This record gives sequence, C-alpha cells and structure tokens, in this order.
Amino acid sequence: MLSIHTRIARRQLLRHTTHRLLSRRDFTIAIDGPAASGKSSTARAVAQELGFGYIDSGSIYRCATLLALRQNITDMGEGSASLADLISHAKVDIKVRPSTSHQTPSLGRLAVPEVQVLLDGEDVSREIRTPEVNRLVAKIASDSGIRQAVLHIQRKLAADAESRSTTSRSADANDMPGGVVMDGRDIGTTIFPGAELKIYLDASAMARAIRRWDEMNQMKDVTAQKPAHDPKASVAPAAVYPSVEEIARELETRDYADINRENSPLRIAPDAVVIDNTNLTFAQQVYTITDLARERMGLEPKHSDC
Repeated sequence: MLSIHTRIARRQLLRHTTHRLLSRRDFTIAIDGPAASGKSSTARAVAQELGFGYIDSGSIYRCATLLALRQNITDMGEGSASLADLISHAKVDIKVRPSTSHQTPSLGRLAVPEVQVLLDGEDVSREIRTPEVNRLVAKIASDSGIRQAVLHIQRKLAADAESRSTTSRSADANDMPGGVVMDGRDIGTTIFPGAELKIYLDASAMARAIRRWDEMNQMKDVTAQKPAHDPKASVAPAAVYPSVEEIARELETRDYADINRENSPLRIAPDAVVIDNTNLTFAQQVYTITDLARERMGLEPKHSDC
C-alpha cells in the first residue's frame, strides 16, 4: 500500500503534468445566457483576471442591427441578403481597456474593463446599446444569413484575441496558457462547442431588467454631457428610455424569441456549468468562474472561499 506521502507526490506530479499539457494550447471560456444576465461585464472581468483576450459576441449583432437601422432595413425577408453582405464586408473591431468610469452598485469594487466597439473605424460603443437597437437585435440575430456572416467575424476576432493574450503575457504568467473569453447565446453550443469551460449565466427577469435599466441610465447621463452626434449616427439622440417594468416585458419577449428561433437557439450546453447570479455579488460570480477555469488548467483556485 502506498504511503500518504507517495500518494500526495503522485497527485502533485499528475497535476503538474496536466498543467504542462494544457499550457501548450489555448484555453477557451464560453459564457452564454439570456439578455441582461451580466454576460458581458462578467466575461470582461474574467478575461482581465486570467489575462485572456475577450470578445463581446453580442456587439457584432448589435453592429449589424445598427447598419440595418441606418439603411432602413426592417424587413428581413427582402433585406436579409443585403444586410448580410453589409456586415460581411464591414470591419468590426473590439478593443478592451482598463476601466476609468464609475462602477454601478451591482458591480461593487471589482474593476470591469471598458470595451470600445469600432464599426468601420467609427466608435459605436454607446450607439449599439440604445433602446432602438435593443428592440430590433433579436429579429436581426434570428436570421440565418446574418448568423453565418457573424460567425466568420466571431471566429476571426477570437483567433486574434487568443494570439494577443498569448504574446502579451508577462514573465510572471508563464504557467498560464493563452486564452479567450467569449460571451453570447450560442458560444458553447455552436461557435465553440469544444470550449474547455462553458458557463450558462442566468438571473430572474426582474433582476436582469434592473441591470439593463441601470445600464441605460448610465449611458443616458454620459450622452447628455456630449456634443451633438454625427448626422449619420442619428439613433442615440432620439432614444426614449423605458421603465424597469417595460424592460422586463421586453426581456421576456427577447427570451422567447431567442429560445424558439430556428437557427442556433439559446439553450444550455449539456456540459455547461449553470450559475444563477440573481443573489450573487459581482465578485462572487467572477471568481467562481476564474476558479473553475484555473482548476481545469491544473492550477490552484485563488478564491475558494467565495
């Protein structure tokens, strides 16, 4: 019978070997969930904690929706092909930078990196978050032609983000493999079904509505302090911001559309870890995911007490 010291030594060797094998490849974290479940802010914080690249999948669909609004394309029967062509030839870039803005109470003290979304070189980060875009994005995202066009953009951005995370790591991070965190609604089921860690992030409709209302009002305050927009970016100034109750109803409608659409519906991957963050602090949900990732990479968790 092996001594306890031998068993411990063998476990340590196995962990070390597994860690080294995993370190030779990139590590992908897929975070899926319904609208306003906190996917984007959580994914950004997770990516920052692990030193990974980050891709906001939903922002690409929002860029497509903004293009549809600017081109007055509302009938996806007749306008689907032309919009798919527009987004296929558009240059979408997602830049992540350290947060310099005030954090909402729900985010606590954990810093969330800011994301700048560029559409053909134009910063549309705030314009793609307006109520007009929110109401139309589900319809745009359900179109098979649009989804196929966006799929190519998603995978290219993910490859670029993985490459940047691998080459930009410090000497202290040699034991951490490069990787990418991507959030959306079909990342773990369609885009990256082989992701090393799949998370399904959920919350009650009312909790999600309050978060979305908070996000909209923050954006409204910033927009009010800025000069007039470029004429072609005419969506944001006309925005009418709904109440929490109206947002909750819109989210329920969006949930139904996402779950029942024919192409890549919202569903929980069989091997996904489900996290209901209705009553979790922001730090708790972030550290839960980073510890899961570290364990799967053969590393010690840092926040096991969360």
